[in-house]
Amino acid sequence: MAGNSGDAALETLFAINPAIDPAAIRAALARDRFAQVENFLVPATADALWEVLRHMTPYGLAWAGEGQPGGAFVRQEAMKGLSPQQKAAMGNAAAAAAGAGRFAFLYGQYPLVESYVQQWHPGHPLYGLLEAINAPPVIDFARTASGHADIIRADAQASLYAGGHFLTEHDDMVESEGRRLAYVLHMARDWRPDWGGYLNILDEQGNITHGCMPRFNTMNLFLVPLRHQVSLVAPFAPIGRFAITGWFRNR
Repeated sequence: MAGNSGDAALETLFAINPAIDPAAIRAALARDRFAQVENFLVPATADALWEVLRHMTPYGLAWAGEGQPGGAFVRQEAMKGLSPQQKAAMGNAAAAAAGAGRFAFLYGQYPLVESYVQQWHPGHPLYGLLEAINAPPVIDFARTASGHADIIRADAQASLYAGGHFLTEHDDMVESEGRRLAYVLHMARDWRPDWGGYLNILDEQGNITHGCMPRFNTMNLFLVPLRHQVSLVAPFAPIGRFAITGWFRNR
């Protein structure tokens, strides 16, 4: 199969559609601090990434809640050794914190920087995606689109929100990490509004100013800080909400 277009897409997994206009994105970000771009990746790349996220990514569990307010991550290999009671305890702790109005989250995650540096799965296709996001063309794109010329790198994670998963309201601001531009590349196919899992941008009163259905190959960009959350995925959602998310940073 060497040399066919599918293999080429698999090698990059982050080829931006050349029709995308970073100046238009910059104008939207300047106006609303938020921009949404459909058909962000070239079609072959988007299709290849979707297959990797569905079939080739060993998601662990990311959670924050009672007893773990700063968040924790359990690798897939470790999850297999936990009892049903131990797994339920993490979900219950996250739900308890969310119910009390504290920051909490629960979702499937594959952290790309950590796994890349430590080579958890040598040769994994998503390592090439991380390299592509940090290559000069994408960094230059982020600088132009955001207006932040000091952006020097990006991080990334693959996320999978299944039934019962959520991320409560927050603004992404962590001064020491130099987050400039947040991104959420939705990669769920044929999602329905009834299934939840929306990326919601919020104003100071908690009103939803932008409600973003997780539409396939749609990029959501916003300047940090900005209040947002991911609404609860319905327990009856028959498929997962896949995404690539992270921040472009100045340090």
